[in-house]
Amino acid sequence: MPVSRNGNIINFVGEFGQADLHKPLACIHQAVNDAGYRDIILDFSECTAAFPPPMLALCVQIMRLRDEKVDTKLVLPRLEKLAKLFRNANWAHFLEPGKFEQSTFRGYTQIPATQFKSPDDQNRAVNRIVNAILGAIQDIDRSDFAALEWSISEITDNVIVHSESPIGGLVQVSTFQKNRKVVEYIVADAGLGIPTTLRAGQPQIKSDTEALDCAIREGVTRDKSLGQGNGLFGSFQICSYSGGRFQIESGHAKLFYAPSHGLSISNERIPIDGTLIVAQIDFSKPGLLEEALRFAGRQYRPVDFVETKYEQFDSDDLLFVLREESRTFGSRLAGTPIRNRLVNLLKMCPDQRIKIDCSGIPLVSSSFADEVFGKLFVELGPLGFMQRIFIDNVDPTVRSLVDKAISQRMAVGLSEFDA
Repeated sequence: MPVSRNGNIINFVGEFGQADLHKPLACIHQAVNDAGYRDIILDFSECTAAFPPPMLALCVQIMRLRDEKVDTKLVLPRLEKLAKLFRNANWAHFLEPGKFEQSTFRGYTQIPATQFKSPDDQNRAVNRIVNAILGAIQDIDRSDFAALEWSISEITDNVIVHSESPIGGLVQVSTFQKNRKVVEYIVADAGLGIPTTLRAGQPQIKSDTEALDCAIREGVTRDKSLGQGNGLFGSFQICSYSGGRFQIESGHAKLFYAPSHGLSISNERIPIDGTLIVAQIDFSKPGLLEEALRFAGRQYRPVDFVETKYEQFDSDDLLFVLREESRTFGSRLAGTPIRNRLVNLLKMCPDQRIKIDCSGIPLVSSSFADEVFGKLFVELGPLGFMQRIFIDNVDPTVRSLVDKAISQRMAVGLSEFDA
């Protein structure tokens, strides 16, 4: 992508991909630090495509500039589909919050860029992400799901604990299901960067490339009192074991791993102030990720979202509070992630029953009832449904709609188009 600067205007023409990230950072540095501008215009009007990793890295740098009292403005792409992506992914909001509201996008296969500045923010962001993934990808092995949750938690926690980023961090997640069960998450911050933080406790590290090499090794951290130094190591292991990709950019260094490429660490002339991490995990081989989480030769089993959200202290049943799982109950689209979560939970916890608490829900649409309960009844069969699913605190109107949906679905069954 040609990126150029005309005074305080940074122009983006064509595709803005990962390889194009450093040029706009250099242009911004020249405009602010060399030319002394206190306002920057990011002109994406001629941009034809943009991808999450470089966009998140750009967003955190712009957020840092605003924190330093540099004004920023955004010109959206002329292509309406791309402009919509900027708004839905929250990029527009983080680049010019005064003009663009927070994204209201509620699709269940994508999580817009989300800011976190505190441990509570980070916990909410991670829970939202793993809950969405539980509803987006079918047939996830529980140990794999726990490994993914652990990785996202560790990488986002590093931002809170180590980065000293004045704006916290951003995290964004995409899921891809057409050919493979793949999740990609991106975390970016505008803090000290991995080389700087590692050298604080490991003064023998001389270069930024050496710092990234050390960062993915077991037990390497700047301060053992703050953590065990296994977050990047374990996340790299998870990605590589699964056949996914892993990338770190921080300071003057870039680390990249892909199955077809192997591992490479290179020096970058233009630095990134902070850190960008891109992790792609493939769930196609169930149970594979369990082997990736080994520390000091021992397999590590993290506490997972299923245990903290659905398992109960005083009952063997999983508690699935329906009103907490969706904002609406009026469409088939809203029901799809609900059913996916239930199917995943049934597989992850084969010896436990799921109690679906319908309290506080006065009405659901017929299509929602069919998508969740009708299809689930046919998939499990009458006996399996009665043994594994218990619907509690249900309004009489909702119960009649569920009963009708089950009856109608039994008459037609499932087709390949319902999968």
